[in-house]
Amino acid sequence: MSIFIRVFKSIRYRIHYKTRYLILKIMSSKLMQCTLFYYYRYFVFTAITLTKDQKPRVLFGPCPIINNKYWANALKFKGYKADSIAYIVPTNNSKKDFDLLIEEMFPIEGEPNNWKRTQQSLKVFNFVLKEYDIFVMAFRFNFFDNTLFFNREADLMKKYGKKVVIIPYGSDYYKYSKIIDQSLKHNLMINMPAEVFNEKAIIEKVDYWTINADFMIMGVMVDDASRWDILPVSPLCIDVDLWKRGTELRKADGVNEAVTIVHSPNHRGFKGTEFILQAVQELKDEGLKIDFVLLEKVPNEVVRNTLATTADILVEQIIFTGYGLSGVEGMASGIPVMSNWEHKDISTLFRRYSYLNECPIVSTSPETIKDNLRKLITNPNLRQRLGDAGREYVEKYNSYTAFSALFGEIEKKIWKEDPDCDPMNFFNSTNQKSYNHKYPIIKHPLKQNRIPDKLELKY
Repeated sequence: MSIFIRVFKSIRYRIHYKTRYLILKIMSSKLMQCTLFYYYRYFVFTAITLTKDQKPRVLFGPCPIINNKYWANALKFKGYKADSIAYIVPTNNSKKDFDLLIEEMFPIEGEPNNWKRTQQSLKVFNFVLKEYDIFVMAFRFNFFDNTLFFNREADLMKKYGKKVVIIPYGSDYYKYSKIIDQSLKHNLMINMPAEVFNEKAIIEKVDYWTINADFMIMGVMVDDASRWDILPVSPLCIDVDLWKRGTELRKADGVNEAVTIVHSPNHRGFKGTEFILQAVQELKDEGLKIDFVLLEKVPNEVVRNTLATTADILVEQIIFTGYGLSGVEGMASGIPVMSNWEHKDISTLFRRYSYLNECPIVSTSPETIKDNLRKLITNPNLRQRLGDAGREYVEKYNSYTAFSALFGEIEKKIWKEDPDCDPMNFFNSTNQKSYNHKYPIIKHPLKQNRIPDKLELKY
């Protein structure tokens, strides 16, 4: 019996030894990271902050999304020092899509570990403190993301006189249990199922920046949002000079000639691709002549050329409420765009307090896709009118000029601290001093983004 007792005690000792060793190793790693943070905090971090009468220097990122490139370029055209930054280049982008790449500026030598990643984050933060004044970020992919001290970032920004603007991109914000539209939730769970298990972390980051950000732009992502500071239908922008509409007036009506329908999904379920394919096939079976072009994982130049030269209709997305970059590109190309504006909890807000009524996008759901396509296919004059209005709309609301105006209001609020600045009413259509009334109101034949039974194409 004594032999068994000695063996048991030996095994127990070894288990306890390994457990203690593991705990000490983890504690040692965390202690080293915290020590490194406080060393930088008190002995390394320095900042150069401009005076309030100078243009602030603006940095977009480090979330690796293409929108940051366009936003930065918009401000560059207005004379700002503005750059985009990212840790790595996503597979669907190239290096030229970002001004600064962290992995090149501050590379990690050898095998990455927590110590090296922490050191890299602190070096990056020290660099941006000196070079920029306003940081435009998402709720995720911040400079101290995935470190033990992520909740110290805002404090340090404030200490050095920096300002933070939050613009979410999607998965950094959506808490699946809080999403209003259940069809949207269903497709998010299909396309991005891992985020179901990240809800606690997402809530933590959203709550942190909701409290600590100096300004927040939510766009249509108002599900469960406790704050926004300006209400654009969409803050997205593109260089409208690069997106030209075709010079040829296309008169195809599905009978005399085939109408070309384009759809460019990044996530099929999220865009409602299955319903679009079904509707197109059923219309073909009815005898309508249709050329359907599915653009997936192709360079942006291919999309731009297709929309300008061959497309008659762009079906963007019929599940998610609102429009994305593809919708902006379609309107800029002068063709009618179909997207979902059916969710009244969201659309009513933007009709009352923003400029959605000027938007010429045909509101389309899985239930109306076939009927709306038929109306657009058989009516080239309607397509022409919506295409004209779409181009005017993008120039007014989704161009570099438009984003620069929006950012100018943000600058007045958080940088110059202008007491007369009123960003919450900047896009209020009932306010005669709003941005909406600085340019002609966009006119189109839609009624609440729907094609009326009796079309009035002249007014």
